[in-house]
Amino acid sequence: MNSNRLLLKQLMLLVALSLLTSDLWGAVPTAGIDLKRHLALMAEGPEYDDPELNEYVTKVGNRVLAQSEQADKNYTFIIQDIPIPNARVAGYEVVYINRGLLNVLNSEAELAGVMAHELGHNIAGHVKESVARDRRNRFFATVASILVGNSSLGDAMMAQSDVNRFKYSRLAELEADSFASKYLYAAGYEPSQLIGALSQLADFGTFFAQVSNQAPSHHGLAATHPRTDQRLRKVVEDAGVLPPGEGYVGRDEYREAVSGIVYGPNYRRTAPKGYKRYSNENLNITFLYPDTWSFDLKGAKIVLKDAQKTAQLKISIEPTLDIKVTSEEAIKAKYPDDLVDLQKIHPDATRDLGMIGARPAQRVALAMVARNTFHFLGIAKNNQITAEQDREFVEIIRSFRRMTAKDRTDDYVTEIYYERLKPGETFESLARDAKLNAATAEMELRVLNGYYPTGEAEPGTWIKKLRKVKIDMD
Repeated sequence: MNSNRLLLKQLMLLVALSLLTSDLWGAVPTAGIDLKRHLALMAEGPEYDDPELNEYVTKVGNRVLAQSEQADKNYTFIIQDIPIPNARVAGYEVVYINRGLLNVLNSEAELAGVMAHELGHNIAGHVKESVARDRRNRFFATVASILVGNSSLGDAMMAQSDVNRFKYSRLAELEADSFASKYLYAAGYEPSQLIGALSQLADFGTFFAQVSNQAPSHHGLAATHPRTDQRLRKVVEDAGVLPPGEGYVGRDEYREAVSGIVYGPNYRRTAPKGYKRYSNENLNITFLYPDTWSFDLKGAKIVLKDAQKTAQLKISIEPTLDIKVTSEEAIKAKYPDDLVDLQKIHPDATRDLGMIGARPAQRVALAMVARNTFHFLGIAKNNQITAEQDREFVEIIRSFRRMTAKDRTDDYVTEIYYERLKPGETFESLARDAKLNAATAEMELRVLNGYYPTGEAEPGTWIKKLRKVKIDMD
């Protein structure tokens, strides 16, 4: 027994050493993008579909990049369709900008400041240092728990590591802001706009925390308010002070670029291009179908037809009689004689998410969600299903699954637009006239326009407003 325990400790120690040595000697460098990390980041949200806005953001990013130590690098600037204000880098030549960040900022120089900040993280090697530090922490925590025989010690060391990481993060953010200030000054942007950008992020974080129990991630310095952070002001001033009026701000250019941008959930993108999504919150299900197909809801049946009316997929809904019966057992009981090519709807699933099969001149499937059973029946004209029709049947069926918050659909989307403030208008009256959420609308408008939590804009000032726009499904 003791020898087995010793052997286990030795094996665990070897695993821990492998973590450390891979850090000390480094991984084999690879050119360009880290594909695995890139795909993981893009899984959080696709690219925002606005070529002109993307071109504008890229132009601003390249203007700042040209003043940096990596001016010879070919960076890509990606706007992701994510409503939370944020931007990030991952150690290679890509800057990821959330759509929500563009909602909150108010000038080109503020945008340049945030992107310069992210470039600073890359140039200072903060991403690689963070990965290396976490590996070392895991190593020492694992070794300590093995040698002492107490996993609680390892847990305590990891907890202390989290505290140190927060302190390190504050220093890293300050260093990134130092880089950013220098790049802004060299590019002719007003360096103090960096403080404005971080203040906007801090205000949004405060507002978000008040309306929910979860604060969003933002720059570490926003933990103390940027407008009064003396260290931040010092690094900005150390970068250089442009004569009054000579630092480029670009409010008009920014306003023109972002007007019409989506604010909040983007219900236009609940389906990939070329598809529509059907979601039903009562049934807790969702699926995709080609945008050329017709959709008809007939009682407890959903009927989909292709544009030529030669192929039809019918989804029948009925209560599940016995929840102990698996979908495989249920579909075999429904088609006991001539069912072939039976397989999981989602091949990699470890849970019972439904089965798909075929019968003569039919494509069939069965899935159970909550207490309902969904029967799929695909047929074609003259009982002759073509390979293309069958491919579309299978594609629709395999997209069928339980609904998540991201699958929610709506007929309208909220957009930001600009108007000059009229005499007598206040943020309270703007919120009321726009028929927005009465509990949060005034504060949202204040955050978006840089007047949070109090204060009013002067008449004639360009103000961000919100409007509901009907989604064109064609």
